[in-house]
Amino acid sequence: MMNDFQIDARRWRFLDNPARYIEGKKSDLKVEPLARQFKTAKEILRRFSDGRGVLLADDVGLGKTTVGVLVAWVVACQDKRVRIYAPNDVLRRRWAEELERHVPLLERLGARCDRIKQGDVGKLNAGRIQVATHHTLVKSHGNNEQRTSCHLMIIDEAHRAKGDGSAFNDALRTLGERAKRKLILTATPFSIRLAELEQLLRFVGATELEAVGRYANELRRLYSLGDGHDISAESKRLVGAAKAAIEELRPYLIRHGIDELSAVERRHFGAIGSDPWEIATEPASHDEIRLLLRMDRLLQLVPERKGERRNDPRFHIGWRHVGTELDRAAKRSAVGADRAALRHIAAAKKALGARSGKVHPKIAAVSAAIRPLLDAGEKVLVFCHHRATAGELLSALERSLKVPSALRSGTQEKAWREAWWSALPDASIQPDEPLLEPIINWLCSPGIRWQIGSWLEQPSACAKALADQFKRTRPRNAGTRVPTILEAARALVGVLLDAQSTSTRALLRNIAKGTRTFGGTSSHFPGRLDEGFRVMGSWSHDGNGDPPKTLYTGKPDIVLAVFNSPFGPDVLVTTDHLSEGVDLHRCCRYLIHYELDPSPVRTLQRNGRVRRVGSWAALTERPICYAYPTFAGTRDEKAVLIMRQRINAFGLLLGGVPSFDDDPTDSNESFAEAVLRDAGKTLKSLNMALGCA
Repeated sequence: MMNDFQIDARRWRFLDNPARYIEGKKSDLKVEPLARQFKTAKEILRRFSDGRGVLLADDVGLGKTTVGVLVAWVVACQDKRVRIYAPNDVLRRRWAEELERHVPLLERLGARCDRIKQGDVGKLNAGRIQVATHHTLVKSHGNNEQRTSCHLMIIDEAHRAKGDGSAFNDALRTLGERAKRKLILTATPFSIRLAELEQLLRFVGATELEAVGRYANELRRLYSLGDGHDISAESKRLVGAAKAAIEELRPYLIRHGIDELSAVERRHFGAIGSDPWEIATEPASHDEIRLLLRMDRLLQLVPERKGERRNDPRFHIGWRHVGTELDRAAKRSAVGADRAALRHIAAAKKALGARSGKVHPKIAAVSAAIRPLLDAGEKVLVFCHHRATAGELLSALERSLKVPSALRSGTQEKAWREAWWSALPDASIQPDEPLLEPIINWLCSPGIRWQIGSWLEQPSACAKALADQFKRTRPRNAGTRVPTILEAARALVGVLLDAQSTSTRALLRNIAKGTRTFGGTSSHFPGRLDEGFRVMGSWSHDGNGDPPKTLYTGKPDIVLAVFNSPFGPDVLVTTDHLSEGVDLHRCCRYLIHYELDPSPVRTLQRNGRVRRVGSWAALTERPICYAYPTFAGTRDEKAVLIMRQRINAFGLLLGGVPSFDDDPTDSNESFAEAVLRDAGKTLKSLNMALGCA
């Protein structure tokens, strides 16, 4: 099937001129990023013509979806069948939106919205593009060939297929053979083992990967060496293996890094701050260290499951999980009563009780670091790995960042309502839109009035003058490149009323019927600014205890819309369910990794939420800041150190980093780090050979 794929190169000549592509069109596409994306799409199509599939491994935020959409339209408009599989419904909708966004620009090619089919469509007609989820592909495993056969199969976030034996892995390996060409997209093609990269390359048709395997072996060997070996010699050996691996990768893999782009294009992403954003935490006390050691010992004596790990990183970054585990250990120890375990439980409960009502030192440090940022008009994104940790952090931030009610007063609501109704509707927002009223009600709620009022020198009491202030004033103390308050409000309304976001429109309909309101305790929308809360959370509640007041557990569309606007809560606390494939960069340049996932892949994905085209950092010309706070003197400090080393090493030929259990202070790793530092510049430069721009 691989040889039966003919496409007319004359049909993608538009890719030679990105400026003309968007000339005179209503689009937020920028020429500089689009020029690279066009070159990448052309190269992918050329490789398809040569009989190869492609793994596109551009950095997070470089617009792989746009590249995939361009390729999909070129193929579909030649009466071929295209199937796109995204990880979840949020990203499925994003793909559909991106496909629709290019329809007006590609009408002359034959692009039409009715060619796009979402969900499980079974047999796919010629010239159609199916947009479905990974789950749809897994369901198709074992069904007839018509449900998955196509000319082009695009797999987004394909690193999820790296685990041998997973249902998605099996489905992709089996059903992928029914596609004549395959395009795989992932910014993080592997986390620890280069074998994971080999696996993805085989999905797109690569067979000769011996040099990649040799490079992987050289990396493993490097970490087995120690003092007495020659750093320079090992560095040259590693570089030699890397050069051979690059040559083997080039026919199938394309990769661009943000830091390798031209200065003109890089400015659209924003720069990372030159000075690390350090959040100082009070070191753990002697009693706190004793408590943590007791908890480690209890995991040995009373494991929840046989073979459970000896330590739990959550013990070091919050007290709530410690209490939960103590209760569990006490119940298990009630049968068979291990005396040593009982002694540890009693002592640990006493130590934990002494901290009752006290905020964990790491939470206190993060809260102290966030407050001055909010006063300066910034938004802050905070990631946790576990819901229990996120819940404890969110509850504490609700209390510490709350605005006194005395500060939340201002111009009368009537003037605000008249101002918004006169200014907000335009050619794209009709005043008779029934769902517009609940949005304006929210914009006129006390909390939002207080927030917008803080951006205005003095909110006018006259509706006409107030509307004029909306048109002239830019939010959050930002510069002239940032949209005005009115422009930002119109953009938010467009997102809230988007037909693709059925969950948000359903909420708006309920509000319009009077069954729900934006403000107050009955709100089903994120944030409670009316009550002074400047923080919100987004994840599925685990059912243990009462959820934090500002936790939003529904579909995240409304959370993304509000956080990507200048309005609403200033801080978003979330788990890794928002760490992949979503935009959180429109009004935010500060990101805190409160709790880490063991994989650098997840950390890089998180960072990519705020470093994207059109970021707040780029618009305001201020740096992006990442923070990795630690509970000093505990294992948390070591875990963060290892993660930062692994992130620094990730750029060395797409990764090649030590396992999470390696000790960064032992002599073996010190030697390995020395070799990587010596070879680092050359290894990073080799990556540039994988680009096409």
